[in-house]
Parts: sequence; C-alpha cells; structure tokens
Amino acid sequence: MSMAGILANHRSSSFVMRAYTQEKQVASMIIFEQLGAAWMWSLGGFLLLWLLSVVKRDASVVDFWWGPGFAVMALVFWHSIGMPMDFVSLVLLGVICLWGARLGLQLSLRRLREGEEDARYQELRAKFGAGWPVKSLFVVFLLQAVLQGVIASGVLVGLASVNEHSIQALVFLGAALSLAGVALQTVSDTQLDKFKSAHPQGGLLTTGLREYVRFPSYLGEIMVWAGLALISLSFGNFWALGSLAIVTGLLVYVSGVTILDDRLARTRPDYKAFTEKTPALVPANWKAGLSRSPN
Repeated sequence: MSMAGILANHRSSSFVMRAYTQEKQVASMIIFEQLGAAWMWSLGGFLLLWLLSVVKRDASVVDFWWGPGFAVMALVFWHSIGMPMDFVSLVLLGVICLWGARLGLQLSLRRLREGEEDARYQELRAKFGAGWPVKSLFVVFLLQAVLQGVIASGVLVGLASVNEHSIQALVFLGAALSLAGVALQTVSDTQLDKFKSAHPQGGLLTTGLREYVRFPSYLGEIMVWAGLALISLSFGNFWALGSLAIVTGLLVYVSGVTILDDRLARTRPDYKAFTEKTPALVPANWKAGLSRSPN
C-alpha cells in the first residue's frame, strides 16, 4: 500500500474514532439529562413534604418519600428511555418499585398510627433550636433528596445499557436476594409495629427476628440493594456498587445503627445487655460460618 493510502486509512480511522467518541459523549449527556429530569420528581416530593412538615411541625414526614421517591424516579427514567420491556429491565424496575412502595406504605401507616414526630427528628429539632423549619429544609429534606438522586442514579443508569448478553444467573440471584430482603423488612416492621401497639408505654423488642440481630430491617435493606447490585452487574453496570456502598454506609455509620444504638443506650437501661448478646446486622451463626477456616 502506498504512503498516500496509509495516510488516507489513518485519517479514516481517526474520523471514525472521533465520531464514536462524540456519539458516546452525546449519549451520556442524554442519559444524565434524563436522570436529572427524573430527580426533579424526587426533589418535588421532598419540597412538598417540607411544606407539610412546617405546617404539622413534624419533620419525620420526610420518611414517607424515601421509598416511593426511588420508585417514582425509576418509573420516570424508564419512561424517558423508551420503556424497555426486556426481562432484566422489568426485573430491576419491579424490585425497586416493590421495595419503595412497601417501605412508603409501612412508614406512612406507622406515622399515622403513632401520631407524633419520630424521636430522631425531635432530637434534631432540639439540637438546631430556633429557625428549625428553615434549617430542616437543608439538613433533612434537601440532604435526603440529594442522597436519593445519587443512590438511585447508580442503579438506574444501567437501565439504558441492558443488553442480551446479561448473565442470567446473576439476575435471578440478585432478584432472589432483593425479594428476601423485602420479605425480611416486612416481617421485621410488622413485628415492631405489633410490639409497639401492645406496649404503648414503650419497651425493648428482643424477640422474633431481633433475637438474632438488633436491626433486621436494616439488614433487609442492605440485602435489597445488594440484590440490585448483582442484577446490575449482570450487564456490566458497576455504578450500582457505589449505590450499595452508600446505603450500607448510611445505615451502619450515619442514620441507622450508630444513632439508634446511642439513643437506645441512653433511654433503655436493658439495652446494653441486649447489645452484648445480639449482633447489630450479621447473625452470630453467620459470623461463625464466615470465620470458620476451610478443612
């Protein structure tokens, strides 16, 4: 081949590569715009609940939207990318919607039944003092809106890249793990609600699932997101691992185990003994199995 031919081929290859790169960049921008549009629905829900919280003096209404907000974001984004009807997309979408709807319903019914602001938000109200209605917009509602957008995006971005080469075993394993997590949360929340109804003056639930772990609902939520991560990994979406890491970090170190351990240790004299015999998230027999050296 002549030098002129080599140069022509090189220019042609460079043009194709530039066109491909530009096409990928445009596609990524479109996806981020679609995620942003879906997040606006999430943000709108949090802003409406903030207004309601100011009227009712109850910031815990924010919990109504944590689960359903994910489901709404998922449905809006799914619609914006053309409503793909392949099996993997529907499984991913179905798990998110099932988890979100169940969590929203459970928390809403619990708040209506109890009729007062959750103790966590009462402590925040006392801590921030004057101007709490405005401060709560930033430290509660907008913060959760941002977290919801980031966590959801890690999983939803994969809906635009599902392909026929997905590893089906991971899809089924992930779906089973997520559904088991939803079931665990349902049983755990039901047991807690029944205990609260039977003990209106308060008490410490140490039976049922809490005989094995102190926070079975949190364990169930981690299982749900671990399952979503497995489904996402089946078609190469590694961003979902970030969502799982954020959810786990929040539940263990920020808004879940750490806060409740501290508050219950201060308000329940028998809580220290409970923590000494009952692990937070991983049942003792699981730990023993994981730590046992292979034969």
